Amino acid sequence: MKKSLSMLLAAVLLFACSLTAFAGEGYPFHGHWGLDTTRFVIFASDGGSYIRPVEVQKGTVLNLDDYIPVKAGHVFGGWYADPQTKTERIAEVTLEENIVVYAKWLDDGTPKQTGNARAYASNEEVMQFGDYVDEKTGVPVTALWVQ
Repeated sequence: MKKSLSMLLAAVLLFACSLTAFAGEGYPFHGHWGLDTTRFVIFASDGGSYIRPVEVQKGTVLNLDDYIPVKAGHVFGGWYADPQTKTERIAEVTLEENIVVYAKWLDDGTPKQTGNARAYASNEEVMQFGDYVDEKTGVPVTALWVQ
């Protein structure tokens, strides 16, 4: 029993040494046991400019005010943990787990294009601006045709 146990132990050691030797010679296989010590912050900018996820060591304190996206017609209102209510702003986070933060946008007061605009041009507009395609019929309309 002791002899078979010692032979098994020797075989395991020999195998482990051979793996280490192969890994050092450029072979793709190598054993590695380690702890995952990095964490990610993912920024959901809700239509704003893209911010690349940040990878830091676990336990790192990250100031989220250093990451500011841009969105036309809006002012950035901060990062929030809840995508629906956006009531509790997060300015700094200690990363123990991966997290997603969500941007809040405030209207800057500039006029926005609405979906209720006319889909056709008046006769005067055609006379002033020239050719267009009637969106109702798909037929090209020219100033000459209107006259």
